[in-house]
Amino acid sequence: MKFGVLGPLSVSGSDGAHVQIRGRRLRTLLAVLLVHAGKPVSVHHLVDALWDGDPPKSYLSNLHTYVSRLRERLPGLRIDHVDGQYLLRVEPGDLDLHVFRTKVDAARLAARRGDHALAADLYRSALALWRDRPVVDLDIAALEPEISHSETTRLIVVEDRFEAELAAGRHVEVVGELEAAVAEHPTRERLCRQLMIALCGAGRQADALAVYRTTRHALVESLGLEPSPALRRLHQEILRGDVPEPAPEPVQVEAAFPLCQLPPDTADFAGRGGELEQVVAALRANAASVPVVVLTGEPGVGKTALAIRVAHRMRAEFPDGQLFAHLAGTSPNPKQARDVLGSLLRALGVTGAAIPEDLEERTAAIRACLADRRVLVVLDDAASAAQVRALLPGTAGCAVLVTGRNRLDGLAGSTSLPIPPFTTDEARALLGRIAGHDRLEQEPQAAGEVVELCGNVPLAVRIAATRLAARRHMSVRSLADRLADEHDRLDELAVGGLQVRPAVASSYERLRPLARAGVRRLALLGPRDVAEDVVAAVLDVPDADGVIEELVQCSLLALRGVDAYGRPLYRLPELLRVYGLEQANLEDRDAADRLAAAHR
Repeated sequence: MKFGVLGPLSVSGSDGAHVQIRGRRLRTLLAVLLVHAGKPVSVHHLVDALWDGDPPKSYLSNLHTYVSRLRERLPGLRIDHVDGQYLLRVEPGDLDLHVFRTKVDAARLAARRGDHALAADLYRSALALWRDRPVVDLDIAALEPEISHSETTRLIVVEDRFEAELAAGRHVEVVGELEAAVAEHPTRERLCRQLMIALCGAGRQADALAVYRTTRHALVESLGLEPSPALRRLHQEILRGDVPEPAPEPVQVEAAFPLCQLPPDTADFAGRGGELEQVVAALRANAASVPVVVLTGEPGVGKTALAIRVAHRMRAEFPDGQLFAHLAGTSPNPKQARDVLGSLLRALGVTGAAIPEDLEERTAAIRACLADRRVLVVLDDAASAAQVRALLPGTAGCAVLVTGRNRLDGLAGSTSLPIPPFTTDEARALLGRIAGHDRLEQEPQAAGEVVELCGNVPLAVRIAATRLAARRHMSVRSLADRLADEHDRLDELAVGGLQVRPAVASSYERLRPLARAGVRRLALLGPRDVAEDVVAAVLDVPDADGVIEELVQCSLLALRGVDAYGRPLYRLPELLRVYGLEQANLEDRDAADRLAAAHR
């Protein structure tokens, strides 16, 4: 069975006959699974695609029904359901998107070997698979990030193909196609540069200079920018009568490999045995593509420490190196992908004018540097899928490990792994490793209270343990009693440069006003599980689904199970709840209003 998504959704049988899939939602489900074929897709992402953010209450059973219908309609179609995610498996060569990627990888390998004619032919063959915009016959808002990314990739491949054609000496043959491409994308400097080189190769220097003038006008008028130094240099070469190079010299980065940018591993790392194995398995899961694993969780839960431990453990599997970038996603000013790419390119040995100005060109440059290499990229504290997307390698052999408080549902093909707080045993192990196991053995009950009051959050447990280690005269009971006071608990959880409050506050401040109010009001109810109607009641709104989704998305509300009626139950993380109480006293000064919310 063959599938096509590079244009209208298409399915054909082994005999080549078209297979009709009827029903918009059934076609939408198949399209989403095919775009992510070979990678798990969360139920949340599928539901969002099927009902565009407004699912019915029976969405889970409806989704199960649609999956069953697909299996019935397409015998032999393999859709696995694992850990709340669906994964569609297709054979190599059965999906046009996968064939496109395979051909592009082969073309880039041929170009690296200097066989530019073969590379050009392979690029043409890959681009011929595109019939139109991906799944153009379906309006799927949830797929827009993936579709946009695919179209950007296609445009880069078009440019790569022209580069190979010029390197093979086919200047005259590609002039017409390049003129059409530049007319469609007048501010794409790489295309304009390629057209100028092709025209010079065809003996039309005057026309090449005219292209420069037109391009400069378009850049100034549309973007307020002058042409890049590289394009200006080409213009000067043509004015001097020099024959421009048919293709830019490849970036020489051989000396940069291998390299390791990883921060030091945590010496007293504790627990996380199961999670560590799960992350390692996910990074090894698909050798035919670039695995992207996203670790999410509440503030202070140890996402970065786990990612760094995994990265150090897997260094031998990525012999060309490990890149690390802190994206500052929880700060007021998250880093721009363009700036991060500049730093990574410099780390790889690319300097000065060889670093492009344009974001898309920097993305292409980093992918060229990493092509056919085995490099692990660790992106810490990501703010959004858009911030991460431009930083992803383009060829198999590499892998990406991302940490962030937000779920990155818009990141095509990624595997999301929520990282929970420590178990009680893990928390006690870390407490004892730092403070001394002998002290815990003398006061086991107090030690249990300390980790419980820390919410089993690694950052808080580490702070508590460090305080005990620094003050040998302080009993574990004394610290437990101090932490029991909710009004002072966050003040107590601070030592040296380690503090809990800023970590929690940064997430709280990024919430919308109603979600912040939800945190404050739920905090008034104490440490308990609540259903959606309770959230709506404390906020005095008819529907709290949006608030719950925002808090869950930001890892600030944990799903705890279901009640006797099958309704989901949620709970605030313990330290966020304590922070919410603080904020309730500061922001909700009317005590009667707070009491009314609690009564509702």
